[in-house]
Amino acid sequence: MEIHRLKPMKEGYSEVLFNKIYSETHNLRKSLARSIDHKKYGVSPDIVLSWFDDKFIFVFNKHFSDKNPDVLKGFIINSLKTFKYRVLRKAYTRESEFIASTVKLEGETNLINIIPDEPIPTENIFLDYATKFMKDNLTDDAHLIFELQLNPPPFILNRLVKSTAKINNELLLEFLGITDTTKTNRYITTLKKQITEQTKIAREYFINNPLAIT
Repeated sequence: MEIHRLKPMKEGYSEVLFNKIYSETHNLRKSLARSIDHKKYGVSPDIVLSWFDDKFIFVFNKHFSDKNPDVLKGFIINSLKTFKYRVLRKAYTRESEFIASTVKLEGETNLINIIPDEPIPTENIFLDYATKFMKDNLTDDAHLIFELQLNPPPFILNRLVKSTAKINNELLLEFLGITDTTKTNRYITTLKKQITEQTKIAREYFINNPLAIT
């Protein structure tokens, strides 16, 4: 993932905050990069690691001005993990040199971080389009909660009785590093309601517009 795809850092960002979160997520980025077989992409391990560095920089630059530091860190962590799953989903189904040239940063194309591929099962296509629909129609905070519910990180999964159990507000707040108060709990509930409403709208949209996923 070439560095020239990144935009210049916006004015007013905190170098101290950047370096702090960058340092705190160093081991995570290395772990995520190691879980990807670089040979499938025809690149070296350090190139794969650079993809996650680029992702970190992109998300930090986009959101440092609209999220408090604790929420920003949680948002970055989830973005990195989600990025890994999206890369791995296509890792073994295309020629390596083609994939290596098409990994995208969030925001570069209309299909965020989707690696073009040969035909895949309809349910996967629908998931990609439905996920994009939710991203386009949810606020950033609601989309973060949506992603955590869709792809729970190990921190959350390890605290659930079973993987299909509902993720309560307290657990989400703990993961995000936000103090559990009546106000923050209500806010998470509000975000969940927004997700439920948009899910209903998305379902109706795709039922009435089946060509949208072809």
